[in-house]
Amino acid sequence: MPSITKITSAIELDSEIEALKDNAATQRALDYYLKPAVSQPPVEKKVFVVGDDVSQEEALVTASDYLRCGISMMYGTAETHGGAHRDQFLAVAFIVESAKQLLDRALDMQKLPTQ
Repeated sequence: MPSITKITSAIELDSEIEALKDNAATQRALDYYLKPAVSQPPVEKKVFVVGDDVSQEEALVTASDYLRCGISMMYGTAETHGGAHRDQFLAVAFIVESAKQLLDRALDMQKLPTQ
């Protein structure tokens, strides 16, 4: 049995290190412990996710519908309020209406597929 206190020579250490350099297990261990984690970006939790199969036209039509509903809600809320609050609701309704008009214009400009 070799002595525990035996000091290994530099030549022996070099040969052992050289033997480990090309070892696949050594490479995996070094990669695991020394390389930064190669992970996928964190998955963001979303309440609403748009499917990959939604076409551009479907997305525009749906967004237009959502804006229409928002406008309706703003006018409905403005009717129940007075003064500065009413003015704020009407201002938001105007901004949402403007966005809907722009979206509808983009939808109208969509080229129909040729058959």
